[in-house]
Amino acid sequence: MARIRPLTASCAAPVPVARPRLPSAASILPYLRQIDANAWYANHGPLAQEFQSQLGAHWGLARHQVALLSNGTSALTLALLASGIRPGQRCLMPSWTFIASAGAVRQAGLLPHFVDVRPDTWTPDPDELEGLAARHDIGAILAVSPFGAPLDLPAWDRLQRATGLPVIIDGAAAFDTLREGGPMLVGGCPVIVSLHATKVFGVGEGGAVLSRDAGLMERVRRLAQFGFLGTREALLPGVNAKMSEYAAAVGLAGLDGWPETRARWSAVTDRYRSHLPTGVVVPPGFGKDWVSSTLNVLMPADRADAMGDLAAQGIGALRWWGPGCHAQPAFRDCPAEPLPITEDLARRSLGLPFWQDLTEAQVAAVCQAASRCCTPRLRHPVHALVAA
Repeated sequence: MARIRPLTASCAAPVPVARPRLPSAASILPYLRQIDANAWYANHGPLAQEFQSQLGAHWGLARHQVALLSNGTSALTLALLASGIRPGQRCLMPSWTFIASAGAVRQAGLLPHFVDVRPDTWTPDPDELEGLAARHDIGAILAVSPFGAPLDLPAWDRLQRATGLPVIIDGAAAFDTLREGGPMLVGGCPVIVSLHATKVFGVGEGGAVLSRDAGLMERVRRLAQFGFLGTREALLPGVNAKMSEYAAAVGLAGLDGWPETRARWSAVTDRYRSHLPTGVVVPPGFGKDWVSSTLNVLMPADRADAMGDLAAQGIGALRWWGPGCHAQPAFRDCPAEPLPITEDLARRSLGLPFWQDLTEAQVAAVCQAASRCCTPRLRHPVHALVAA
């Protein structure tokens, strides 16, 4: 076998698409000692309550306007259930989202009804949904922040008022976008945030519901604790979806170091903005006053093989949202509007390596490889990287 030479001398090892980084054991240890001292491990303990308060401050909300849950998918399911939906009806939602969004809709007893997105926002048009919402069998509407990009939340609030239907915002990747003073502030519609390890701020597994509606938040908390809330009387058919003290300990340590963490995400974002070739399209508003933990670019339409070409060069890549929910076997039986933009995005979208500790040399190598994927195929294969 012929020897493969490295693409660059400074970046010879394969570059994975993601490398999550949570707080160190040393930074979490003081909070673990508090757990030992308190002998309180779950059920809204003191660390979970403090974490809830600090998250509220981060998002410009009061503590009672945040509910901490075991994961983002459960948070989305319970937010739907707490909104007073009628099981068996349809939920208008984009197919262009992670499959967990559709799974949560199904778990809430609704039938996903997939709609297309706009090419400039990667989200559905609220005005178009208003017409579809006039159907008698529509019970809810789900909007999705694409990879953390800001939504026009006042427009979704207006849609909720115009239709009388509950509108839920899946802001799984929008931890930073929703911050106080940031580009997307919580309005009338409840917003769900994921705190998974792959997100820009994570605790391993966790999620949160954000809402200014006191009644909805009471129902979310009750649903997450077997239907109980302050008594042993189950008023709702709930589940167990509470956040543990251990997850809260990771979260508190993460908030202690959040300014430095955000600075690292911002630095990687800036490096990509400097090096990305003009032939790729970045998400709407990428890097403008918000940070995320993924970079999903659109490759040229005729380069469906780009992921394989990148892999041959030692560059990891991933189609984070796959072919769209409508094309997944579990949801092929769901009703859908025509989805030409979704299908185009699914063909062209590719997640490039994006993590906190990516170096300038690694980003430059990724962008060089992506640039080659934007040009007509060469007669000879591009040399791959040699593993260190």
